[in-house]
Amino acid sequence: MRNKYAAVRFVFQLLTLLVGVVVLSGYALINTKMAEGAEKKYEGLKIRWATQPSQTQAAIAEELGYFKEEFEADGVTVELRTFASGPPIIEAFAAGELDFGQVGNQPAIQAVANGIGIGIIGAYMSSDGSHLGLVARNDSGIKSLSDIRGKKIGYTVGSESHQILLKFIRSVNLTEDDAQLINLQIGDINTSLVSGAIDGGVAWEPYLTGILNNGTTHLVTNAVGFNSSSSVIIGKKAFLEQYPELTTRLLKVLDRSVKWSDKNRTESIQRLSKRTGVAESAYEASFKSLNFELYLDKNRVDALADTEKFLFDRGTIRKDFDLREFIDTSYLEKAGIVR
Repeated sequence: MRNKYAAVRFVFQLLTLLVGVVVLSGYALINTKMAEGAEKKYEGLKIRWATQPSQTQAAIAEELGYFKEEFEADGVTVELRTFASGPPIIEAFAAGELDFGQVGNQPAIQAVANGIGIGIIGAYMSSDGSHLGLVARNDSGIKSLSDIRGKKIGYTVGSESHQILLKFIRSVNLTEDDAQLINLQIGDINTSLVSGAIDGGVAWEPYLTGILNNGTTHLVTNAVGFNSSSSVIIGKKAFLEQYPELTTRLLKVLDRSVKWSDKNRTESIQRLSKRTGVAESAYEASFKSLNFELYLDKNRVDALADTEKFLFDRGTIRKDFDLREFIDTSYLEKAGIVR
């Protein structure tokens, strides 16, 4: 009888062992499937990023392979698309063609006012206004702001140059009707000045220095005292909500490129010039007049809010709103980019 009980006990222990093996195998299979699922979570995702020749962070990140290093293992690619200025970037957002972009404060604010689904998640440059100014042909007769009466002045509608031109005009008690304001893409202002099609134009770096280097123009005034600006990084709201962790990682990559450029300015300028065809001297001027750090502190947010009020007061935007409701600094904070 004792042998019979021993046999039963042995069979029971064997069955228990087999069940345990099966259960553990099941757990292992589940964990493997979960790991595979995590690896393929972003597989094939393309992040469409809009930039401009005046911007440094994303271009340097691509040049140095930072995007690939950060995202290749996830199956994610970052595609940079270059635009001449901010307004076309906003148009591309409206058409659903972009996930992120870097634009001036005015295009971003107009996008929010027009109900385009974007959020402001960081800055990409700020300035005291020295990066922006009015240039004129040497033979135009424009020596001061008051001399623009009756002159042909080029600017880019919807850009930061639009805003500062209006401030220039008001500062000398003129109106928009006192000059011939001509909407031009920023890249066409130089050629229009050289050809004599316009008498003056408002431009920002690195275009500003490029225009001043053509030998036929001079700087009437920069925007110091007129404008303290922060240009911004915007993201499609749907992307921000679906991929908050990727958004944080993207900002970390940009911050990494900012730090590299600070330590390697000469090489950064050389790479940017080779990439865009813009003269190295123009990028040197950009680095001197612009802060490329990404943080959004109170001063930068207040500058953005002031721009919104200016645009509303003059009727450029018809909807008054609290811009701060569309600014989300949580991604910067999670990335450790604070001031």
